[in-house]
Amino acid sequence: MRFPHKLDAREFLSQHWQKKPLFLPGAVADELPRLDADELGWLATLDDVESRLVFTDHADDQAQYRVEQGPFDEQYLATLPDRDWTLLVNDVEKHLPELRPWLALADFVPDWRIDDLMISFAAPGGSVGPHRDNYDVFLCQTLGERDWALARNATAVDTHADLALLKAFTADTRYCARESDVLYLPPGYAHWGVAVSNCLTWSIGMRAPTRQELCVELERHCDRSLSEDADDSQQPAFYVDPDLQLEEATPGMISVAAVERTTALIPGSAGLSLSERATILGCAVTCLKSWLCPALPESAEIEEMLERITDNPGLPVHGMARLAWFSMDPLHLAFLNGAVLDCGRSEIEAFSGLCATRRFDPDRLQCLAQSTDGREFLTWMIGCGAADLSDRTDGC
Repeated sequence: MRFPHKLDAREFLSQHWQKKPLFLPGAVADELPRLDADELGWLATLDDVESRLVFTDHADDQAQYRVEQGPFDEQYLATLPDRDWTLLVNDVEKHLPELRPWLALADFVPDWRIDDLMISFAAPGGSVGPHRDNYDVFLCQTLGERDWALARNATAVDTHADLALLKAFTADTRYCARESDVLYLPPGYAHWGVAVSNCLTWSIGMRAPTRQELCVELERHCDRSLSEDADDSQQPAFYVDPDLQLEEATPGMISVAAVERTTALIPGSAGLSLSERATILGCAVTCLKSWLCPALPESAEIEEMLERITDNPGLPVHGMARLAWFSMDPLHLAFLNGAVLDCGRSEIEAFSGLCATRRFDPDRLQCLAQSTDGREFLTWMIGCGAADLSDRTDGC
């Protein structure tokens, strides 16, 4: 479900993606699943959920910001003041997979580039301060109003223990986002949002692997370290793709162009094979945060799980699992939660279907289970945490 009737994908990619902001009034469909402020507060009380509160303090006509990290006590949240604070919760779609349809609003972007759905509730005057992000983001307003100030350039960074803030800046552009409005921001664009009224903002944030993350995979898979290569001081720090094409947005697919772009980030990577470079990128973008890893089964449990999967039509992929694949004959690579498997054409076709639906197809599973290679592939997926074997009945 793309931003309906408001966005031509090819035009957006050529004119705005990683280039300049775009404001889309009324771009969010009403039928998308929603979360209210109380439900967001409940998430912020859970131990395995990343959350924080940002308070805006005013002194001598200057705004200062302070942060408290979650989880939070329910009573504490209930006693927050009437204004000047923001509650932020990260990775909401991993804890509540039924909210994944929000990510499909950006289905013109490769899904391995999407990091998470962050939801924030702000009381009037609430803000996280002037800042810039190193990744693209779609800011979707679902409740209330928020004033946005944008600037292409901003002054030096303020030092802050928990927030990377900019000095207060003079805006080049201003928007007032109301319910159903969307603001797209490319990486590095200074922005400053302040709640006018109680408001909820849903942020679809992109994943831009860093040179450091890619170099970790270089050492892990290619037995090379950054120190063996030339000086990297002139290399970009983050993956960039301002030339992104709509054809690259097939679910789960890592394109050849994406692999080629990593060459600019890793010193000496031009000497690596296509397989090595694809492995570096695929493992980097599917790695999980340590506190968001599915519980992995013991080897003795995997056989039982295989039987459950083949007998359970439409079994969902685990909400925390990250999947991607690369295919160029004769090379077929599947990536799952930071792991890689070199597999065959039939396995990668099944895996690409899994990426598209995030549900296990029992017919495909039965076919795979009949061959040695296919069964090894299923065993690998289960062992890496692909399947949600809980009693959940909702989608992901």
